[in-house]
Amino acid sequence: MRYRVSMPEPHSHLFEVEATLDDPGAAPVLALPVWTPGSYLVREFARHLEGPEADDGAGRRLPLVRLDKNRFRVEAAGAPRVRVRYRVYANDPTVRTSHLDDGHGYFNGANLFLYAEGRVGERVELQVVPPPGWKVSTALDGGPADFTASDYHELCDSPVEVGTHALATFEALGRRHEVAVSGRGHLDLDRFVRDLRTLVEHLGGLMGGLPYERYLFLVHLSDRRRGGLEHERSTTLDVARTAFFPREAYEETLALAAHEFLHLWNVKRLRPAALLPYDYSREQYTRLLWWFEGVTSYYDRLTLVRTGLSSARAWLQHLGEQWTSLLRQPGAGKMSLEEASLTAWVKYYRPDENSGNSAVSYYLKGELVALCLDLELRRAGGSLDELLRGLHAKYASTGLPEDGVETSVAAVVGEEPARRFFDRYVRGTAPLEPRLDAAGLSLLFRPSASLDDRGGTPPRRSGEEERPGWLGAEIAAGAKLLVRAVREGSPAHRAGLYADDEILAESGFRVDRGALWDRMRALGPGGVLRLTVFRRDELRTVEVLLGQPPADTAWFEPVADPSPAQEAAFQAWTGAALP
Repeated sequence: MRYRVSMPEPHSHLFEVEATLDDPGAAPVLALPVWTPGSYLVREFARHLEGPEADDGAGRRLPLVRLDKNRFRVEAAGAPRVRVRYRVYANDPTVRTSHLDDGHGYFNGANLFLYAEGRVGERVELQVVPPPGWKVSTALDGGPADFTASDYHELCDSPVEVGTHALATFEALGRRHEVAVSGRGHLDLDRFVRDLRTLVEHLGGLMGGLPYERYLFLVHLSDRRRGGLEHERSTTLDVARTAFFPREAYEETLALAAHEFLHLWNVKRLRPAALLPYDYSREQYTRLLWWFEGVTSYYDRLTLVRTGLSSARAWLQHLGEQWTSLLRQPGAGKMSLEEASLTAWVKYYRPDENSGNSAVSYYLKGELVALCLDLELRRAGGSLDELLRGLHAKYASTGLPEDGVETSVAAVVGEEPARRFFDRYVRGTAPLEPRLDAAGLSLLFRPSASLDDRGGTPPRRSGEEERPGWLGAEIAAGAKLLVRAVREGSPAHRAGLYADDEILAESGFRVDRGALWDRMRALGPGGVLRLTVFRRDELRTVEVLLGQPPADTAWFEPVADPSPAQEAAFQAWTGAALP
């Protein structure tokens, strides 16, 4: 198959595509994927395909019959080749879709390229025709405009950036790395490149070397977004223009880069056996997404500590914030990690205002289960580092079986402890109980101290213990007091406060964020909030009987007088001194 992609009118958001298939047979069927690997949601990319026409490559029209939502049959009638021309509307600027405007073009292969059923394993050629003055960056071999892929899978796994983006390069562990930055922002490119090199060298060392000759970081700077998608020789990072200051924001950006880079091994080479080979026409199910995303999330912040790009104290605060978030999700007591992985196609990627009550994120809980598992392995003389390397060595060529993680854990800690751990925390919904004592840490809990208290820090020191009344509603950030979610079983839930209600006043007086919290403090448990809200543009009154505040805010704290063994264990674990 040969593809040609042009973009003669970037303002139209339309990529123009030609797909030419040699030796097509009598009636080849061409299909567009319904999903892209790494993003487990049927996105129906064919909805953006328009105007398909077929000919024999020499101008003779061939009948093109649509079979269903994403497949076409070409009546080739003995023609030596089939050429299909079509356009794809691309105005969705995310890492998993495609976007074209006057500033740049970006596409993932699964969004643009029809494949011939039964022939995805054949060699592919790609020609990109950019507007004048634009250049092309991709991990595919070739260039500057003509590229090759070993098969359709590699083509889909190699996103393409076209535009006037800035380029930087660096060497790490004997391999070439490129950084392509599209968009305007406050990025210090030299510092970013230095820190990327540090991450690459550390993670490459952790995993025993780099499995490529050249790697590409595609960085999109735009409005306040954070997201990434991993590929075998590249990654795309969506980063807010301002995500480089203050230091906390920059560390978020570095953690994103570390996360997607570690996916080189943990999902791009060590893959779920259930997803091999990729079937682009339908969902593919695995119970292991918690391992591939949760464990990778665990390592992204830990990597910053181990490389000196962040402090151990900042990491512990992050873990406390994550623990707090999990405690505030009633769905964590209803849905296991395995179920969360299996239902990602209809749950995780389609969240709504009730998601926290009905489901759990396999990223969030998976990260904290990885923490607990690492501690268990270290108590038995192993580590999550060794487990990850071992799984990669054993299963990278065949795919990770559904019981592969548990079997390998059992080889270190024993079959019964492994079964008990997985029954409770992976297949079950028991509250997590990390065994922190050996590393000199404690996990503590307190009530929330404000509407925006994310946890991770100890309580404020004051002369008297304050007990504000508990509402149980999550208020979205911004000037308006917009209810984003209501926790099941909370006072707000029982009183009939709804998601999307806009709180205007309490007891007849207008309130902002600070004033609402002050009323909750003043009334205390048992007090009544008399809220005036807009609900679908109708003015309503909701009276909420405030409850006792739950201890749903967590933080990690070093023990008061750690022993040398505890300090040594923390150092061996994180590469940093116990705070």
